[in-house]
Amino acid sequence: MAVMFTVADMLELPVFAGHEIAAGKKGTGNRVRFIDFIEIPDPSGWCRPDTFSFTTGYAFRNNPEQICRIIRVLSAGRAAGLGVKLGRFISAIPPQAFSLADELDFPLVILPKGLAYAVVSRTVMREIFRSERSCRDDAGEPLSLFQLEQDPVGLLESLKRQGWESSRSVWSLQWENLPPQRPSLPPPRAFQYSANSSLRMLVAQLPGERADHFVEFLKCCLPQQLERQSLGISGPAPLKNIVQSFAEARAALRLGAQLGFDEGVFVYSELELLDLLKKNRPPAELQEAASRCLRPLLDEDVKKHSSLAQTLRVWFACDGSSEKAAQRLHIHRNTLLYRHKRIMELLPLNRYGSTPFRLALFFLYAKNGAGGES
Repeated sequence: MAVMFTVADMLELPVFAGHEIAAGKKGTGNRVRFIDFIEIPDPSGWCRPDTFSFTTGYAFRNNPEQICRIIRVLSAGRAAGLGVKLGRFISAIPPQAFSLADELDFPLVILPKGLAYAVVSRTVMREIFRSERSCRDDAGEPLSLFQLEQDPVGLLESLKRQGWESSRSVWSLQWENLPPQRPSLPPPRAFQYSANSSLRMLVAQLPGERADHFVEFLKCCLPQQLERQSLGISGPAPLKNIVQSFAEARAALRLGAQLGFDEGVFVYSELELLDLLKKNRPPAELQEAASRCLRPLLDEDVKKHSSLAQTLRVWFACDGSSEKAAQRLHIHRNTLLYRHKRIMELLPLNRYGSTPFRLALFFLYAKNGAGGES
């Protein structure tokens, strides 16, 4: 189990033997992800969250009270703490600095005199790396803060804290109508997982065409942003159907892997037919799934009075030969190539291969009772 690396953990390392937590002891549970060495009087432009800073006091050697300003800046920037090495440039820390650190619960540590920065940097960063790697490993497991009782789907406790209930698009949602939840992790571990999670959730109710565009955006852009990662997308559904949606998204990932893909964006509606075939569902359900799989082509055919679905069927029957397909359809080869280009724009043939769409065409034409191809 991954453990968040804190100020207290850092100070227990042998390299810090002899240290003194002079003030701000309540903040020793602060997370440490970075370390920095401050020798400038104003660290405003250099402060970042979860950073533990070290200083020899050189920047305020002529005005020791200036450490109070540094403490305020670091605390406001959610830094982890400050370690001061006494002796070379300053011999003591002003009492008001201790009072301020206690007031802000900001750890102020007096470092051992023999502490070498090179050793600190190497030792602490090694421990930070171990902690981060462990947290990332855990992130690959199906962990969640809460689980829906009907299905092991992660439903973040922060649903309401993230402002979903204030979004106009889901304003009418009744939270009590969501499926029952049960705790999935003990509170300390749940807090840690939440702190380390890099995932975010988006909720919106989009009209049909905009929803399709959003899915296309995800399919095109996410593979570029999430290298060697996979994403499963369920069919559109109300938020109260989150259990079913999660099952569909998970099935999309599983089917993508079974098709031989290690990574990518997998949409359940495009792979649903394979899932239903494995479950031995009745023909009516298979035909409905086939229609959903080919929906972009069917909508285009209705809208523009084209024959893209029929063209794809014949293309498959001719093993991808544009010349044979054009002859069978009684059209010019250039017309066939134009149709094929449009089909490739509407269906992810390059992502999944032909299998899901061959099956969809089979069930679609079985439903329609079409026997010919011309």
